[in-house]
Amino acid sequence: MPKIEYRVRPVTRYIVTRYRNDTGVSSIKGEYDSQQMAHEVAYALCKAEHDAAGTHPGDMDFVYPLDRASLD
Repeated sequence: MPKIEYRVRPVTRYIVTRYRNDTGVSSIKGEYDSQQMAHEVAYALCKAEHDAAGTHPGDMDFVYPLDRASLD
């Protein structure tokens, strides 16, 4: 008879969310295995929404994600 083995392994995932403070609603925009990929997606989504709004760069209504890798 074959040997059967169960294991528990840690899994790290990175979730990209969008929060809107006037409604208090947070929504999930994607789940990624890589912190870098999640950051790139979050940045691109924020930039696209910022560009579509037509506001100036540095407008405080849009908060871009922090690059955690540069903070370490």
